[in-house]
Amino acid sequence: MNKNTSSLLALSFAVILFISCQPGKDKLASSIATAESKLLNDSTKLLNASVAEEFIKSCKEYAEKYPDDTMSAHYLFKAGDIANGLKKYQEAIDLFSQLVKKYPDHRKAAVCLFLQAFISDDKLRDVEKAKMLYSDFIQKYPNHELAPSAKASLEQLNMGLTNDQMIKLFQARQDSLANAGK
Repeated sequence: MNKNTSSLLALSFAVILFISCQPGKDKLASSIATAESKLLNDSTKLLNASVAEEFIKSCKEYAEKYPDDTMSAHYLFKAGDIANGLKKYQEAIDLFSQLVKKYPDHRKAAVCLFLQAFISDDKLRDVEKAKMLYSDFIQKYPNHELAPSAKASLEQLNMGLTNDQMIKLFQARQDSLANAGK
């Protein structure tokens, strides 16, 4: 076999390999889109649990198989959001964490870190983990639009206040500021 024939053969093999990989990726993306369109039950407008489970599974599979694809981070975020909606809080945290670790520069990374803290606090009642995650968020994203919420939540956790107590404290502070201006 001469050089031209072996080069042509290698190029042909590469093209065939590339083409054969695309349908799997496209098929998976298509199944994600189809599942997403069926997430809400037509009559009740509630999350269809079986479709949601399949959606999450497909999103995770896509991110695993195609980690360099820009859609992988997008799918992880959506899967985390749906897992949260299904009250699968630890799975939601895991998916958001995966996005933050694999795609730290993605535009949703900050929101994912905040959501991990919020779910840890509000749903799982894991105060120590929530404190750590809120602190991490504040350190990494001090100017993010969610930073004031993260600071307030961390303050609330550090003070050991319930949501009702925090609201009363906030109202008292607002009243104090209003009276100071008179």
